[in-house]
Amino acid sequence: MRSSALIAGLVLAATATMAVAATYRWVDRNGVVHYSDRPQPGAVIVEMRPAQTFEAQPGSGSSSASAGTQTASASNSQAPAAAYESFEIFRPANDETIQNSSEVSVRLRLEPVLNPAHSIWLYLDGKRVDGLSTTGSEFTISNVARGTHSLTAVVSDGQGNPVIRSSAVTFHVRQTSVLTRPRT
Repeated sequence: MRSSALIAGLVLAATATMAVAATYRWVDRNGVVHYSDRPQPGAVIVEMRPAQTFEAQPGSGSSSASAGTQTASASNSQAPAAAYESFEIFRPANDETIQNSSEVSVRLRLEPVLNPAHSIWLYLDGKRVDGLSTTGSEFTISNVARGTHSLTAVVSDGQGNPVIRSSAVTFHVRQTSVLTRPRT
């Protein structure tokens, strides 16, 4: 037991020593820049900044959000930030096929309800869909081309910063082609 503690102490001491070891920089005769932890002729010590770290704010512990959602950091807005527990697109369903229509009905679930200072934006294939209401939970996207598409929804604060983002839903639009002969 005593030898285990001694070995652990030596490993920690060696790690701490290596963490503060100098870094050397030099340029060879071909003009190639090199870095090393060992001094070389003509090498200069490089001053390294410490790694950037962050501490969790009180009350921002990880809470279990519903499956399929990701949370973004709440930003400083004039209204108090909503602590959204879940946000998802449930229509269209993932991998759903929409037949013979260029309109896609979108339905969202957001818990708790939308903060009045926040807006909901839909993104089709990575591009924001403008011209829709920025509140509510039901939307219709018109003129969706035939093919496979990706849809996400984002709740933004008053400055346009994302507060929470849904997982992406993939759906397919199939439309009958004029080149396809009808089945008899």
